[in-house]
Amino acid sequence: MKTVMIVAALAATGAAAPKMDGARLQAGSTCYAIVAGDKTIGSTLQTVTASRVGSKPVWDIVVHQKLANGSFDMRDHFIVDRKTLLPIRMDSQRGRERTERGWHRVSVEYGPHNVRGTKETSTGSTPLDVALTGPTWDGNLWGLTFAALPLKEGGNYAVPFWQYDKGLGTFTARVVGSEDVDTPSGKVAAWIVEAGDDPAQLARYKIAKATRRELGYTAGPSGQRLGEVCQ
Repeated sequence: MKTVMIVAALAATGAAAPKMDGARLQAGSTCYAIVAGDKTIGSTLQTVTASRVGSKPVWDIVVHQKLANGSFDMRDHFIVDRKTLLPIRMDSQRGRERTERGWHRVSVEYGPHNVRGTKETSTGSTPLDVALTGPTWDGNLWGLTFAALPLKEGGNYAVPFWQYDKGLGTFTARVVGSEDVDTPSGKVAAWIVEAGDDPAQLARYKIAKATRRELGYTAGPSGQRLGEVCQ
């Protein structure tokens, strides 16, 4: 049924099947301010490192978010194929103590036909074992996934994903224009990409054309931008 739904979504939107290329990404660390309206409420440190799993070239990606002076602290760690960006392993840690609201520990491994692992919360541990019907990306990795697409004027894409809370789904991504974006190092030519897991509520990403660096995004009154100092 999920395969039929994804194919139907592609046909209905005219979206292209994803031709993901992780080689479009670059290694490095970037710090973002998380904002609500005109107020900075936290930070995101995103680190991309070239590594290997055995003989396979991979990207080792860490996305670490802190809000409200550290009262919210979540660290997602991804190992993905450096060429296709298909996930190999992912773990997520939110909160420090099991008694904290929203505390979790998630650890999964992706195979060619399934994803397996465990999710621990304050109420116990749940095994995860989900069959995959084709190439499936990780639903917790947003900006870099969209940056690895073959972005072009008018481009429209559908990216199948799995996420430990939402299950199987499809990212929508569409290029709606381009602009020169002010950054701490000067103006950067960027694609404007509306993207997300709900076609009715897409975030608006700014992705550098030359480097595919994520320059920030807005989602209603919230979002993130370059320029915060991360600890």
